[in-house]
Amino acid sequence: MPMTELDMEGQKDPFRVQRNEAGAAGGNVLLVLSRMEISRHDSECPASSPITDCPPSFGAWFDVVIEAYSCTPDALRTLSTPAER
Repeated sequence: MPMTELDMEGQKDPFRVQRNEAGAAGGNVLLVLSRMEISRHDSECPASSPITDCPPSFGAWFDVVIEAYSCTPDALRTLSTPAER
């Protein structure tokens, strides 16, 4: 689904509906994959600025895919453990 940068960054919980739907279906992990389709074109809002500081710009546009999974407790622990560097 298409989403703007403001949709993703300007809300407290932008994927609440999808998270609730996943939970209702038995899922406990939501994976959000995004790919920028159109970068910012607002000369008054450089990419280094948070989009929330650039009203009324919507920022970049992304193609977003959301996947829901039902993971075991062991898998959840693995997912929540930071990777070693």
